[in-house]
Amino acid sequence: MFNRETWIEIAHTVTANPLRTALTGLSVGLGIFILVVMQGLGFGLQNGVEQDFADEAKNTIWVRTGTTTLAYRGRQPNRYIELRDEDKERVTEQVVETPAASGRLSMWGSTVQYKNEQGNYPLMGVEPDFAELDLIPLQGGRWLHQDDVEKESKVCVIGENVINELFKQRSPIGEYIILRGITFRVVGHFTKNGRWGNSMVYIPMTTMQRLFQGNDAIGSMVLSTGDRDLTGSTAMVDAIDGDLRLRHAVHPEDQRAVRVRDNQEEYAMFDRIFKGIRLFIWVIGGFTLLAGAIGVANIMAIVVKERTVEIGVRKALGATSGSILSLIVIEAICLTLISGALGLIAGVATLNYAAPYAQHDYFTNPEVNLRVTVTALIVLVLAGAFSGLVPALRAVRIRPIEALRYE
Repeated sequence: MFNRETWIEIAHTVTANPLRTALTGLSVGLGIFILVVMQGLGFGLQNGVEQDFADEAKNTIWVRTGTTTLAYRGRQPNRYIELRDEDKERVTEQVVETPAASGRLSMWGSTVQYKNEQGNYPLMGVEPDFAELDLIPLQGGRWLHQDDVEKESKVCVIGENVINELFKQRSPIGEYIILRGITFRVVGHFTKNGRWGNSMVYIPMTTMQRLFQGNDAIGSMVLSTGDRDLTGSTAMVDAIDGDLRLRHAVHPEDQRAVRVRDNQEEYAMFDRIFKGIRLFIWVIGGFTLLAGAIGVANIMAIVVKERTVEIGVRKALGATSGSILSLIVIEAICLTLISGALGLIAGVATLNYAAPYAQHDYFTNPEVNLRVTVTALIVLVLAGAFSGLVPALRAVRIRPIEALRYE
């Protein structure tokens, strides 16, 4: 069945009408091309969002504030709500129970100098728990200790970009740098994903408050939800939000003045969205492949009709129904497999070419993984086999005498 003559005959049949074969192959190849590209784009979007979440622990709650937009309890709008140390202490000691919490105070575009090298980097004042909450992977040295906070020490932990640009990849541990005109000692360094992650310079919260802020403002705070499920973390969010609104006289419907974000809830929401996107992609891709398979079935039906006399002669000379059936089915599989492989190659090449130009904080690595590729090929081969099966069954039912009379 798979001898040289069989393959020569299949090749002759496929190339006998090049335009018809090319158009049929185009429909199949376009189907797998669309499926691959859509899958790649879907994975690129998912990778980008997961990378953004990877910069923070999923079981965290972030509390930020802004300017009021609504009048409430005798207070006029356009008041800036500023979090302070007492807010954090009250929330973590009286409102909710949390295994880890940290304030965060940021100053963007801070001048950092080491010897003759200088650059501008984000400066962050944080507490020891922040490394656990924001998933900061140390590569050398140590993280900030509680003693650093209590003593208001002038120590810092810097990101990989700072090392590469100021230290020229030399070890920074124990070296002294100048932050906004004040000397700090580098005690650790880290490597982190994200747009700004590797450019951060972290110092103790109390040091930043005393040297650069002049008060006990903390900017924002982050808390761990521990091992609570989504229901438990939502209850924490409601308790924190309610306490801060009551404390600072913020209207319950004012969305800008107090913003309490639950990472666990957001991750669950994005997970539902991506499941829907994947289902949508497979449905669209499935219908596209189905259209290509129908095109193959129509072409094979035409081929069988054109070869009716030939089939009759074969059967008259003793050809079995199985040999005729296998010949037509293999022909359909070859057509779909070759067309699909070309569409697959074109899809992967398109994604590889476009990937460097499509990188974004929420979109990265639009690639097709092995599982998707193998699944698409299996679906393609099955569709090709089924497309050729129906006309093949019709062909083997043709009686030799009727085939020989056919014009």
